[in-house]
Amino acid sequence: MWTVAAILVVLLFPGQTYAVALSTFGAVVAASLLIAWAAEASEFSISRGFALAIVAIVQTIPEYFVEGTIAWKAGTDPVQWLPNVIANFTGANRLLTGFGWPLILFTMVVQKRRKGLSGPNSISLRKEQSIEQIFMLGSSLYYVWILIQGNLTIIDSIVLIGIFVLYMWMLARLPRGKDEAEEAAEGPVKSLAEIKSKNRRIAAILSLFLFGALTFVLITDSFVVSIQHIAQMFLEGLLGTGAVFFTIQWIAPVLSEFPEKVTAFNWARRVKLAPVALLNFISSSVNELTMLVALIPIVLAISSGVLRTIPLDHQQWIEVFLTMSQSLYASAVLLDLRYDAQNAVVLFALWIVSTAIIETRLLIGIVFLVLSLYEILRERHSVIVFRAFRQTLSESVFRRESRSAE
Repeated sequence: MWTVAAILVVLLFPGQTYAVALSTFGAVVAASLLIAWAAEASEFSISRGFALAIVAIVQTIPEYFVEGTIAWKAGTDPVQWLPNVIANFTGANRLLTGFGWPLILFTMVVQKRRKGLSGPNSISLRKEQSIEQIFMLGSSLYYVWILIQGNLTIIDSIVLIGIFVLYMWMLARLPRGKDEAEEAAEGPVKSLAEIKSKNRRIAAILSLFLFGALTFVLITDSFVVSIQHIAQMFLEGLLGTGAVFFTIQWIAPVLSEFPEKVTAFNWARRVKLAPVALLNFISSSVNELTMLVALIPIVLAISSGVLRTIPLDHQQWIEVFLTMSQSLYASAVLLDLRYDAQNAVVLFALWIVSTAIIETRLLIGIVFLVLSLYEILRERHSVIVFRAFRQTLSESVFRRESRSAE
């Protein structure tokens, strides 16, 4: 109902800033929730890693619409919108690792204590889940090149798309984990998955996808503009010209990722499924570091009619640097395929500081890099992710080709 109301407000009362903001903010959450349910319900016939990657893609559809809308506006009005094209991407990624990852660990620890369960307060991933970890590390490292060149180009889009396609292909080769997938389902997702008629189940899932997507088609432009207006009215005096950037950076991701956080929270609350929750967020990070960013130069080129380089000014460079550094630290703590409470506290504390105090972001980025090096040195004798990745490639990803050759 909220999505329908928002569509009507956008179409009938486009000039009412507060009404548009309130309705579209709620509609983003509602439509994201519908899409998330449909995505989770569709994951019961493919491998766990591939399924979570698909879910991660669909769950970030709202961010694609927001990022695409901003990039389109930057092509037609570069003075006003080009400085804001990286805001949504940097905020979304840092929200995932800085808030989402700790949320999973803290929730699991609390639930273990409530249930009187023993065991380490950490989350361990299986060897085949090294694929997600390797690609998160690799895509994070690619940003070193982007920072060196000081801009984002269509060539970067091609490279990032290539990384993501390879990532999805590898996950698609893994055997499915049906039992684990079915155990993760609950609520509306379980109801969708239990529809006996395959055609009706597919029709229900597609209907949710299409309705959610249609909602974003109709409201995203108004949603982005309302964020701009609110920033100018309430935050410009405090943050100056960076008010719009800051607001887009956090309001859009918080709203669009809300269903994803709820899903991960529910999985972590069941303790046994905490690794599934973490894997979901890792897949989302890979998706955002590759495809979401690759979208920006492509849409900008279509909108402006020419291939354009997106230069990173000083502040944008710092934002990308901090995002890369935080992502590299998150990757470094998983080199042993284990994520513990100490890692969660560090991520959460530094995310809070860098979000609340903008002036600290360059320093926090450097701290993340130093801590990444510390993790590598500390765990140098227990790094297993590369060996696990090689084993997964030989045992699962290339298994069919090997059998065919025989």
